[in-house]
Amino acid sequence: MKTNYHTRFTVNLGWKKLLVVIAIVFFSTLTVLRAFPGLFAKFDDPALLGATVQILTSNGFTLRWAEKMAVTNQTGFDLVFVHGSPGGAGVWATQFRTLATNANLFAYDRPGFGKSRPVLTQPHLQMQVDGLMTLLASATTNKVLLVGHSYGSPIALLAALEHPEKIRGALLIGGDVDPAQEKPFWVQYFFGWRITSWMVPRALRQCNREMLTVRADLVAMQKQLSQLSVPVVMLHGDRDPLVPVENVAWLENQLDAMGKTNLFAKIILPGVNHFIPWEHPIEVEHALRQLGQMTRAQMPTNSLTR
Repeated sequence: MKTNYHTRFTVNLGWKKLLVVIAIVFFSTLTVLRAFPGLFAKFDDPALLGATVQILTSNGFTLRWAEKMAVTNQTGFDLVFVHGSPGGAGVWATQFRTLATNANLFAYDRPGFGKSRPVLTQPHLQMQVDGLMTLLASATTNKVLLVGHSYGSPIALLAALEHPEKIRGALLIGGDVDPAQEKPFWVQYFFGWRITSWMVPRALRQCNREMLTVRADLVAMQKQLSQLSVPVVMLHGDRDPLVPVENVAWLENQLDAMGKTNLFAKIILPGVNHFIPWEHPIEVEHALRQLGQMTRAQMPTNSLTR
């Protein structure tokens, strides 16, 4: 009898310890994530951009975006900024304040974030590209250069692969493109279940769903890389704890094997982490200038920067 009681007590104690560990991990994760810049509304709000904010409803999407129109768009291009996961248009506030270019600037809340809809979208790159192209068709009048950060990078790359008639180049900042580098933590699977996902704020829930499905999307996109016909520049920190810098070498090797090295350039920043857009805006501008030079090489009559 004592043995049975002792066994039950030990099992119950073990479950209690497990629940305590799960609770600690849960609240610690939320605490850490809330400290990340650009995560919640006060960082994501497009009002931070000091630009005109508009809302478009079309093709099943409701998209909120901000636009800053140049007095004279001498470049003939529109720059469109694609945020990561989670995030919103407001994360590009530094670029809207400081970027030295005569191009028109656009930044939007991706579907599933901010005020864009649908709220809980199917977490696939293709759906995000479809939402982006809906925006470009309605808001932009010139050829487009895309600037993607983190999860926004494969969206930008896939859009460039599928729509070179509209998109003439892409800058990928801290971008995840290599399927092998996508290794979700167990806690992400835990909060990916329906029974537990309700505990996570909407932006984080959508973020988690994207992180759990992006590997399959990247595998599919790899098959389309041979279609690349516009320049791509990768800007990455070699101390990025979230998206390994090995992503850069992977894309470079893929394009090299396809004879497309003329369409690729890389800029590796020593000692720099994942948050390049707001911590290293000068490097972003330099990378855009390089993308502009590569684009001009293909379109000699156009220019990107002053």
